[in-house]
Amino acid sequence: SQWQEKGVSNDPGCRGVSDKLDNLMGWEGDYKNQSGVRAAIHGTYHASVGAGKWVAGNSEGSQAEFNRSSEQFNRVGKSPPRSRK
Repeated sequence: SQWQEKGVSNDPGCRGVSDKLDNLMGWEGDYKNQSGVRAAIHGTYHASVGAGKWVAGNSEGSQAEFNRSSEQFNRVGKSPPRSRK
């Protein structure tokens, strides 16, 4: 189950939604990794999964998620503005 993963979640269903959002917004290449908005969305996702893992008693998995969430949130506000396609 997703709640028992020891590492960072990469759920196929959520990954599909993420890929669709990337395509919709035109996030690709380097910008995909620089977008503050994308980072905020992913940071929120990993924080939420981390909370779920913590509730499930999976402290190792929750810490991995919280670490990834922090990495994502640290990107917010650091990318140059870009117009959409």
